[in-house]
Amino acid sequence: MGAFKLGDLQRRKAAHYFDLIDEDGNGLIEPADFQMRADRLAESFGITDEAERDALRQDIMTWWEHLSTLADANGDDRITREEWQMYWKRFKIAVSMGSGRQAIETLERVARATFRAVDRSGSGRITEDEFSSWLAAWDVRDHAYVFQRLDRNNDGYLTETDLIEATKEFYLSNDPDAPGNVLYGTLPEEVEAL
Repeated sequence: MGAFKLGDLQRRKAAHYFDLIDEDGNGLIEPADFQMRADRLAESFGITDEAERDALRQDIMTWWEHLSTLADANGDDRITREEWQMYWKRFKIAVSMGSGRQAIETLERVARATFRAVDRSGSGRITEDEFSSWLAAWDVRDHAYVFQRLDRNNDGYLTETDLIEATKEFYLSNDPDAPGNVLYGTLPEEVEAL
């Protein structure tokens, strides 16, 4: 596994995503980052009901629990950049060797859960406004561009299938033109090295 290297595009996506998840900017992904993310999402979605806010917090903390089991190699309840890089490498190796079906199914489950969280109206479609609120909680500014790229058939909304495809592209695609590369905003040209 040591000889496997992430390509530049994969490295940039992984580093960008790490920086977005690292809510407090301390160079680590920790439970506190997910607690802060849940609060930002509640604010962005305008959720004021405490029971609904608690449910959102629980969903976000479940995401942390899942991610930490995969990426927190030493079990210290935090993920370093090095652990994050190893997580992405292991994932890519599993998929490239044909043993990644379970990993892909996990991505699909994550995308479905994200879809349910973003589809605040429960319509089965994510509107541009709903997706903009989601991106605002990630501090992503280019909402209209991202939505346009992910709305592959230009029908004005995202389906669960659109989000699943974008999630798989974000994690797996080496194609610089793949729409899913911008799932969490336009990738910066320069990111802190992983």
